[in-house]
Amino acid sequence: MDCRRWLILFMPRFLPIFLLLLWSLPVCSNESFPILSLKVRVHLMLSVANPRLQTTLTEKEVRAIFDEVNVIWSKAGIRFELEAIGSLQALDVAPKRWYIKDRNWVKTAIPTNQFSPTAIDVCYVKDMGPNGFFYGEPVVVCENPEFYKVSGGTDNIVARVTAHELGHVLFLQHRQERDSLMASAKNGFSLNGQEIKDARKRALEILGQTPQP
Repeated sequence: MDCRRWLILFMPRFLPIFLLLLWSLPVCSNESFPILSLKVRVHLMLSVANPRLQTTLTEKEVRAIFDEVNVIWSKAGIRFELEAIGSLQALDVAPKRWYIKDRNWVKTAIPTNQFSPTAIDVCYVKDMGPNGFFYGEPVVVCENPEFYKVSGGTDNIVARVTAHELGHVLFLQHRQERDSLMASAKNGFSLNGQEIKDARKRALEILGQTPQP
């Protein structure tokens, strides 16, 4: 049987399967962006009085966290450059009461006099109710986050929480699709086109540049 006759006989049978396989492939974008670099200063919280505040993360671990953060944000052409990593002694605050929200208690314990005037400040604590938060400076991230695994998500959960909170710094809101970076308490890290556009716009504003229309 020659090739032409084989194609005529069998192509109709296999065409639906071929199309289904083609449809299931991930969509790859060739679009690339100029890299926007934002400075970050990391503070490793210390507290003998309140052990929940004292992180056990090391500088090496923080650098590995930001390696993964930058992989996640590379699709948007945004890079977070570590300006410094240092310890920060927590303020002497009263133990948390049950009626006080964790994030409010943690924020009152963080001194602001060592914050950078030119960088995004990120503080790591050992344990708190939310995995992280950003309500104006600083970003605060828990080193023991609780989360739900999703297919294809990252294994570096602290990096994912850090990348998520930096998304809030870039004015992104929660988006609860399972694989989304901006979903709550999951390990997905996808960004859609609008989020990339909005994040880059805010990054340019932070850098003092005029976003392109």
